[in-house]
Amino acid sequence: MIVTEYELRANWHKTKEKVITLPRGSVITPSARDFIRSKGIDVQIEGNELLDLHKNNFSNAKQTLTRQPSFTEKLNSPQETQIHSQSKPQSQSPIQGIGQRWNRTKTTHSETQNEAQDKTQTSPSSKPEHMTHLRAGALVTKTHPVIAYRGQLDLFQCELVEAQGYLAQEGEDDLIEKLEEISAFARQLMVSEVKDEPFQWERLLGLTPAELRERSHHPKTYYGVDHTPLSYTHGKVVAKLHHLRSKSREVELYANRAFTDNDGSCSRVDLIQALNRLSSAFYILACSVRGRLQQEKGVPIGTSNRHIHLSEDDLNQLFGEKYALTIQKELSQPGQYAAKETVTLVGPKGCLEKVRILGPVRKRTQVEISVTDCFKLGVKPVIRDSGQLDGTPGLKIIGPLGNVEIERGVMVAGRHIHLTPKDAAEWSLNDGDRVRVKVQSIRPVIFEDVLIRVHENYRKEMHLDMDEANAALIDAQTKGLLMGV
Repeated sequence: MIVTEYELRANWHKTKEKVITLPRGSVITPSARDFIRSKGIDVQIEGNELLDLHKNNFSNAKQTLTRQPSFTEKLNSPQETQIHSQSKPQSQSPIQGIGQRWNRTKTTHSETQNEAQDKTQTSPSSKPEHMTHLRAGALVTKTHPVIAYRGQLDLFQCELVEAQGYLAQEGEDDLIEKLEEISAFARQLMVSEVKDEPFQWERLLGLTPAELRERSHHPKTYYGVDHTPLSYTHGKVVAKLHHLRSKSREVELYANRAFTDNDGSCSRVDLIQALNRLSSAFYILACSVRGRLQQEKGVPIGTSNRHIHLSEDDLNQLFGEKYALTIQKELSQPGQYAAKETVTLVGPKGCLEKVRILGPVRKRTQVEISVTDCFKLGVKPVIRDSGQLDGTPGLKIIGPLGNVEIERGVMVAGRHIHLTPKDAAEWSLNDGDRVRVKVQSIRPVIFEDVLIRVHENYRKEMHLDMDEANAALIDAQTKGLLMGV
């Protein structure tokens, strides 16, 4: 139990007792001891006689623990506070200030250390099983907040090792090295606290504390990604890094419980700050991986001008029996081609001449035009995915040897992306998914509701109609960037 000035002051104002009894294993904070001395209060632990207030922790009546002044007591002493406030330059960071104070206190307390060596230390054989040594000469219960913090830091390091094993399977050698550096950082955190020494560091992952904070706050600037909720589309590696980030933040919470009093004063600001920057490090690692994957999720864009797919019956009606289309050029999707043959489309208000036929023939005739084309023809623009003809308007098709009237099949094709099964698996996508795509052009546009179509005969490509391509000023070098489902 940690006894704070706030708790003592509240109880004393109610009772005005001159003797306060505390539970075994209690730890009295420096501010609480100052309050006790100022009010002339005597303190005892259950089963003990009155305490010597120069001692920080007591466990039972048979054990009188003598120890050296701790690092945190040195920092909180009035003398050190005065020295620090007079000598610390304004430009120093909290970590630098702590290190300088520690160097000064080594000399200041040398006499105390020599005296402590002459006094009797607690025998390890007399330690109760339900208690443990916080550090040399300080015996506490195993539920002590600092012991809980150490346990969480141990668990965190175990999860780091597990994550490295997982990343080895994923071929993420660079991330493995970065986690090795973080692991060394965590080990030094433990050593610093156990030895009651200041934790000093300059860089982690090549970045200063200020740079870690800056990059974690502005991932768009440094990694090309926005602050977004975690999604399965980010991939397993990103999820693993976020898991480690969450664990590091949990360790930070345990550190706050161990070293922060109820009045808000903190005895180990150095550890708290280091753990806070550690969570920032994991976040920017996750953002850097997301940025890298987004670069890998670039997709070429194909502009689809107005065209028509004919059924075999309609082809024969327009061009003659057993007519075979003539290939003009192969298209980007394997097995598909633009034919030399064209037809004329006639609507209620106008017509479109020389509309290209795409082969091979299909089961049903389908006309794919832009919204602008619909206005010219006088038909209602209806957006549909390929093959979904229900609810679409019809028109008249004129060929060199005949005409065909279709009752439905005229559509504005929905924007979509063709992927192979391998491509889809790498991006954690399935046939029928809908994604967001940012077009990287001189006039960037984000397209919503882009259909994913997966087939072994496809080639990776995004298809937009002429209106959409013109809106984004797309050229042959323009690519789309998958932004998420």
